[in-house]
Amino acid sequence: MEKYLIGTDIGTSGTKTIIMDTKGKLISSDLQEYGVLTPKALWAEQWPDIWVEAVKRSIKNAFDNSGCNPADIKGICISGLYGGSGIPVDKNMEPVRPCIIWMDRRASKQEKWVLEHIGREKIYKITHNGTDPYYGYTKILWIKDNEPENWAKIKLFLPPNAYAIYKLTNKVAVDYSSAGNIGGIFDAEKLTWSSEMLDDMGIPCSMMPERIVESSDIVGELTAQTAGELGLKAGTPVFAGGVDCVVATLGLGIFEPGCYAA
Repeated sequence: MEKYLIGTDIGTSGTKTIIMDTKGKLISSDLQEYGVLTPKALWAEQWPDIWVEAVKRSIKNAFDNSGCNPADIKGICISGLYGGSGIPVDKNMEPVRPCIIWMDRRASKQEKWVLEHIGREKIYKITHNGTDPYYGYTKILWIKDNEPENWAKIKLFLPPNAYAIYKLTNKVAVDYSSAGNIGGIFDAEKLTWSSEMLDDMGIPCSMMPERIVESSDIVGELTAQTAGELGLKAGTPVFAGGVDCVVATLGLGIFEPGCYAA
């Protein structure tokens, strides 16, 4: 019996799904396109439900065109764009506002504050990252500083792939690559959220997902409802995946330190 895997990537302008067999043969694919909201110059944000619907449509279309049996789909893995701030969700796990994505440059004042009150050297020592409005932690601070009503509603910040996985499985986790790419609040040595940096920035640790996993870990399984929407089997494993720029290295054949693409 042949076995197949589904890979989905949430991109800035579109979400693509492919189905491959375990030997690497491409069976089918689908692309769902969408736009970016730019309410002001240098701003860029997206409502996450657009991503979730694109994930579902692309998976369903790719599966429908594959000729595969649902029982032969052995796993789904989701990667995603760098979601900047992450998706701020409330106690009901619904988005509080659009996700401020990687290309947004609005948080320049927050970067300046971090440089003056914390310093680039300390940021780098703990997180191995720098300071720039690109990083998610500066965008989180922008929401904190400019949208107090929204800030009061936020329960968690979830990267795009983690949010999509939650919508498919009802399970919450964040992979290491997405957590680290937020920047100045993840301890790169201890591989967990830095309580020191979170305290320095006034960001509650409770706003960060408690469960942090490897990209290859199973976060959860397709719920019966979601499986019905996709035409797949309930209980199909969904893997954590990661942020696109990191996962892309796998496609280049880089599997371990010291390994280089041919």
